Amino acid sequence: MARHISVRQQGIFVPRNLDEPIDVLFDGNRVWSFNPARDGRQVDGWSRVGWPAVLRPHLAGTTEVRLAAHVDGRQLFTREVTFGGDHNRRVRVVDPEGNQLSVDKAGRLQRDFTHVDAGMRDQIVDAVDRVLRDLREVCGLDGFLSYGCLLGAVRDGHMIGHDSDADVSYLSRWTHPYDIARESRAAARAMRLRGWQVVRMSAANFKVWVPTPDGRRVGIDVFGGFYIGDHFYLTASLRGHLDRSAMLPLGSVVLEGRVLPAPAKPDEFLALTYGPGWRVPDPAFHFNHDPADVHRMDAWFRASRNKMRFWQTFYRSPRVEKVPTERSLFAVWVEDRIGPGDRVIDVGAGTGRDAAWFAKQGHPVTALDYARLRSKKRGGKVKAPVRVRHFNVEDLAGVLTAGARLAHDAVTEPEIRQVYARGLFDSLSAPGRDNFWRYASMAQRRGGQTFVEFRTPAGRDEHFFFGRHRREFPDPDEVVREVERHGGTVAERVIGRDLAPLGKENPEICRLVVRWIR
Repeated sequence: MARHISVRQQGIFVPRNLDEPIDVLFDGNRVWSFNPARDGRQVDGWSRVGWPAVLRPHLAGTTEVRLAAHVDGRQLFTREVTFGGDHNRRVRVVDPEGNQLSVDKAGRLQRDFTHVDAGMRDQIVDAVDRVLRDLREVCGLDGFLSYGCLLGAVRDGHMIGHDSDADVSYLSRWTHPYDIARESRAAARAMRLRGWQVVRMSAANFKVWVPTPDGRRVGIDVFGGFYIGDHFYLTASLRGHLDRSAMLPLGSVVLEGRVLPAPAKPDEFLALTYGPGWRVPDPAFHFNHDPADVHRMDAWFRASRNKMRFWQTFYRSPRVEKVPTERSLFAVWVEDRIGPGDRVIDVGAGTGRDAAWFAKQGHPVTALDYARLRSKKRGGKVKAPVRVRHFNVEDLAGVLTAGARLAHDAVTEPEIRQVYARGLFDSLSAPGRDNFWRYASMAQRRGGQTFVEFRTPAGRDEHFFFGRHRREFPDPDEVVREVERHGGTVAERVIGRDLAPLGKENPEICRLVVRWIR
């Protein structure tokens, strides 16, 4: 089989009829799994599977690459492969402490349960047990194992090796999204009072972080399940037909020697969750929810998280070190068009490099982003005088709330606010741009201008410094029409190249200056 497989910098090429989960090992350590029939692209009789984005920065040096069928372990390919760079350097996919990492089903590099000892697994399951007891006894909720934890328990009584977090759920007593969200919020609050570190993930699920003795922390996701009409729902975006008798009264399963609560009919629950083939191990599995179900859950419980995972992964990866630390050319261009002391609201601030530079020019600055803001120049998180705020432009409710607050604060803070967005439109959907214009118009009821810079469609097929990923290329004429629909006026429009060069990338750029008061 090896002679029919090729491993290259561009990806892995296998026979197009290969249809099963394949593990990829570097020097004996699993770093990724894929199914070529599902994840591959047909190229000249081959199935080409591209490397995950989070792995690409590690592909420098030499390693023994082994491909093995996950289910029966048979060896499909074993060979020393050099990807480039220093040939004497061994490729390692590890965290800063040297712990082995692998790509999880969400496309993130995580330390999975294969690389923790039995004692650590026992501590994690102990924490799961305590969380479930608190959900029942403190929050009054019917908590049970779900997703990967339930899958591992039913299959063989153990945690799934390629998993990296723990999953529990509860069945809500309510049937209206508002009441379901209220119940989840009350449960999260009660868990915090019990001393748990809790982070809300949406209005219907939260994560409990559990520290471990080796310095890492493990997340226990608590998902809300509920019935609305004839359908059963489970956050994140699972929807289907499941009789209540499959849920209640709760039964039990054994996980790592602990008896833990489970749905009454776990087989039916798992078939709904993973499909009819759930009994066959598949580390390459990823959910393919109906977009209508995702949109419905977004509307009920969470804002759109368009590309959030991509940016969170990017800012944790070595690639962020390639982002320039100096201010952009756009920032200098804008500085020439605003007054001294004007407040700058940097929407989609990224690493915060322009926000920090505006602050050094004497401007009060608010940096907004939905990913974690970092400034390498300032050493760690962006600090005062830059005010950092979480902000999701795709979330209409959050946009309206923030815009109304700014409009109200204008009474006590009469300073001129300049809204600044460089590269934001390269990631925003059309509804997201509508939300941005709403926010800008509300923020500038008392004056100021909105400055935006974005790539035009002319650069769609050109070289990208950070490689290819899903980008938006708004048409400048359409963007101008959006401004006018929202009551704004384009005061200045510039289109050209040499406005935002980076390495070999020199895209065609559009810059707009928008005014909201005529």
